[in-house]
Amino acid sequence: MQKQPYFALLRHSVRTFISSARRSYLKLAGLEVKAGGSLGKISCKWPKNVKIGAECVIEDRVRFHIASPFSADNYIRLGDRVFIGECSQLNCVTSITIGNDTMIAANTTIVDVSHEVNPAMPINKQPTFGKEIIIGNDVWIGAGAIILKGVTIGDGSVIGAGSLVNKSVPPYQMWAGSPARFIRNRD
Repeated sequence: MQKQPYFALLRHSVRTFISSARRSYLKLAGLEVKAGGSLGKISCKWPKNVKIGAECVIEDRVRFHIASPFSADNYIRLGDRVFIGECSQLNCVTSITIGNDTMIAANTTIVDVSHEVNPAMPINKQPTFGKEIIIGNDVWIGAGAIILKGVTIGDGSVIGAGSLVNKSVPPYQMWAGSPARFIRNRD
């Protein structure tokens, strides 16, 4: 019966080593990540445009997509102690900024870009346009939420699971639904 704790310890040690190696590789590629926390199996083709604060926990299969990697204005910045759940996506054409102590549950999509829908032109030829997204400090975003371009979510706000946020949310409010609407103040 002592084999189970031994194998669990061995598995933990191997995972810690792999996480450390992944972090080192991404740092060499330009990712700026401060000490502490954990970095899962993320997808990040242009790591030099992504900055991750101290003690962040980024779970497996989180995707950081940068559309214009050679632009200094195209970036994703995470504050300290940010949690991003499994299978979340951050699609960035302008900028996405996330404050300290924010929790983003699994399967959340944050996308700062849209495109026109002019019927005189094929959809794949339509021009795109982006607008920055700012998520404040101490924010909780529920599983499967979608945050669209130009949205600012104020400090201390809560976004319900499965919500579609297409307009800005004032500080310390709870919003939910599709599209998201005010539910109540966070007291």
